[in-house]
Amino acid sequence: MNPMKALQGQGQSVWLDYIRRNLITSGELARLVREDGLRGVTSNPTIFEKAIAGSTDYDEQLRSIISKGSCADTSALYEALAIEDIRIATDTLRPVYDETDGTDGFVCLEVSPHLAHDTAGTINEAKRLWHLVDRSNLMVKVPATPEGIPAIETLIAEGINVNVTLIFSLAHYEAVAQAYLRGLERRQDPSRVASVASFFVSRVDTAVDRALEAIGTPEALELRGEAAIANVKMAYQRFRRIFSGEQWERLAQRGARVQRPLWASTGAKNPAYPELLYVEEIIGPDTVNTLPPATLNAFLEHGLVRGATVQEGLVEAEAILARLKALGIDLDAITERLQTEGVAAFAASFDQLMAALEHKRGAILVGQVSCQHLNLGGYQARVEERLQRWQSINFSRRLWCKDPTLWSLEPVPELSNRLGWLSLPEMVHEQLDGFTAFADEVRNEQVRHVVLLGMGGSSLAPEVFHRIFGSAPGFPELIILDSTHPATVRTAESRIDLRHALFLVSGKSGTTIETLTLFRHFWHRVEQGTQRPGRSFVAITDSGTPLAYLARERGFRRLFEAPPDVGGRYSALTAFGLVPAALIGVDVHRLLDRAWRMAEASAFCVPEQENPGLVLGAALGELAPAGLDKATFLTSPSLEAFPAWIEQLIAESTGKDGKGIVPVVDESPANPSVYRQDRFFVSICLDGDDSLSLDQRLKMLEAAGHPVIRIQLREKIDIGQEVFRWEVAVAAAGAAIGIHPFDQPDVEAAKELARKAMKQVGSTGQDHGLQGAEPVVAAKHAEIRRALKQWLAQVKPGEYIAIQAYLHPTHETTDRLQQIRWTLLDRFGVATTLGYGPRFLHSTGQLHKGGPNTGLFLQLIYDVVDDLPVPETDYSFAALIQAQALGDSQALIERGRRVLRVHLGSEVVRGLKQLVVAISES
Repeated sequence: MNPMKALQGQGQSVWLDYIRRNLITSGELARLVREDGLRGVTSNPTIFEKAIAGSTDYDEQLRSIISKGSCADTSALYEALAIEDIRIATDTLRPVYDETDGTDGFVCLEVSPHLAHDTAGTINEAKRLWHLVDRSNLMVKVPATPEGIPAIETLIAEGINVNVTLIFSLAHYEAVAQAYLRGLERRQDPSRVASVASFFVSRVDTAVDRALEAIGTPEALELRGEAAIANVKMAYQRFRRIFSGEQWERLAQRGARVQRPLWASTGAKNPAYPELLYVEEIIGPDTVNTLPPATLNAFLEHGLVRGATVQEGLVEAEAILARLKALGIDLDAITERLQTEGVAAFAASFDQLMAALEHKRGAILVGQVSCQHLNLGGYQARVEERLQRWQSINFSRRLWCKDPTLWSLEPVPELSNRLGWLSLPEMVHEQLDGFTAFADEVRNEQVRHVVLLGMGGSSLAPEVFHRIFGSAPGFPELIILDSTHPATVRTAESRIDLRHALFLVSGKSGTTIETLTLFRHFWHRVEQGTQRPGRSFVAITDSGTPLAYLARERGFRRLFEAPPDVGGRYSALTAFGLVPAALIGVDVHRLLDRAWRMAEASAFCVPEQENPGLVLGAALGELAPAGLDKATFLTSPSLEAFPAWIEQLIAESTGKDGKGIVPVVDESPANPSVYRQDRFFVSICLDGDDSLSLDQRLKMLEAAGHPVIRIQLREKIDIGQEVFRWEVAVAAAGAAIGIHPFDQPDVEAAKELARKAMKQVGSTGQDHGLQGAEPVVAAKHAEIRRALKQWLAQVKPGEYIAIQAYLHPTHETTDRLQQIRWTLLDRFGVATTLGYGPRFLHSTGQLHKGGPNTGLFLQLIYDVVDDLPVPETDYSFAALIQAQALGDSQALIERGRRVLRVHLGSEVVRGLKQLVVAISES
């Protein structure tokens, strides 16, 4: 049975906490009502602002209004758009209203949140909106502030339906219910007015959990995730008492309806909690649950209705609240603060909405180039056909429903449980205050350096944020350490004062050997200078991982847990990316807000042809099978760090089953005639950057017939929207190519070979050779020329060369490696990629082994002259990196890849110079 219809059997209605034009005009709202039993809709400025800023839903109406010279005032412009939405939505839901005799079928519109403390203003605004919309199934939203309470009474008395919002406590609820009753008493006919009392749920747990974690005792931590549902159950009991007494019976005989409790804020914000916690545990008669789209889709997919759960465990709920009080948790104070913050947040969202409308109006008046422009030449038709096919199978809606059959008809691990990234822009907002509060705490303690110990998805997003935004004044500098080369470790350590450093130990699985090796080194160093080394360490990981246990065991300062249904390379908008960003002063609220705008632009109700993420994904997914599988990235100066993050997303997601897209990043520019017809180019530019030469280059590429995709950002913070755009695009491209984009099957194989290699390399780090591995050629010997000539003779059109540098990353070394890339491009017209080991193993390594066999691999190693032992182990840093090089080489060879291993000796720069000469002569 449909779970939403099963809820109706328990007396509970489901309303959708979401509204925008495309939801209605696409027919999706009508379908939800008809097929799934949706009974109402709520709206808020936050959703509306994202829809306006991130989509074209309203552009046609805006142009029409502006062309007539009307609505010069931005607030009037908003009102024209919002009222149109509300009218057509109420018309869609009118059959439900009629069928239920006015119990359900409502659409909600709120008064300006700036009137939350103005009783007369609220009353006048509500009356005006009521008459403007002119629909009997409208509900006007009014906050449960002290000034809102008398407004509620007056509006009910005048026959205006009211959704009372921002209720957090029993005291709030009692005041609202009594105001409703007083309003009914004043009406001659109370039967044609309705009201709901919106009681907020998950935000209570977020706030109480923070207080419990500050206490930190086992008893306190045991109560996390318990307060909100206990609070709801007490409120429901209060509802039953209020609407059952003698006063109520008199009103009921006159036809009055109960004011149903509406459970709001019911999406689980803590990744450690079940996603349907605030749905399945608060089911009861005469209630409404308003669900955001992600929660609604999850409930439709696997929701469980086991009865009137809101009436279960009442004794336990009372005991939980008593235990909280005994611990010193003042729930009344917390809920009062939540209401105050809620009013402020709604007002801020409304102001953002006005700003978005003002920008949109200005763009329409002066004309605006699309943020994303595709010039694909003859391949455009293929992309349009792909989008039409996706539309015919409802790709967008199925993506947001997390339908794994978009990628595989058979059950596949790491598919259906790896789509949590879709909900991050909205859901993670609840965690941001915690991140920024911790950042303020660290800054106030004058921590000078934050050192992130992580690999791949744990380090790439923080590195991008740091390189694009830098550290804000007064905030620490961020150092990313994602190499186990002993010289790199020494260099990082030389930059910091251990007494004023904070170490982020970051890893999704909590078992990554590089991360734990780096942790052991710095733990040992910090431990030598303090009796509380844990104070200098923070863990970022999934719930229940070995790293989480390690953090608790050793008394880490903080533990941040990320959602388990988000893969590492999709984790930029979780604690993995946002905690480091907050620590250096990045405005993570705005960053996530921009991602939310792109999520709205790519929402389930947006037609595939208008969905920017799917349009980009269709291009990626059609160009690669046509032989254009080298995605070459060009950026304006401020954004040059961003493609490194995209590189991992593309390579690790698409490189498998002999298929894939090869991301080409940081390649020196060349004349268009040098490039073969195996590339397409992606330009990512920032307004105001000096990008004239880039624009000229793009025009030359287009004139030469190369497909070009242009993406334009207005300001740096828009990088948040690009993260989400590319996540959608790469997931969709995987469906087009025919691969599973969320696993990495060949990465673990290379790790296992590296573990075996450790035994042969030994604790000294000497490369004695690994059975099955390619022999090492010395760069300074004459045989390198012969080896290079034989190896390069295998290059065919459409292939690429990957340089795998197991070296200490320095500016000089990188310059020499780039010179090698340029020489290979100039001599052979071949695309090249460059990665430092072992970092690239966690980014492009999957593509190298699982993607198409079109790569040639140049592995560079050298003698480590100043090794470091790894505390708590029997190996050294040199032994580890040497074993990883050996293991990776063998993994490539086992998959039939063409590998040349070159030993540069002890003088790396000299060896690289000799290598350039040898390539030039080959």
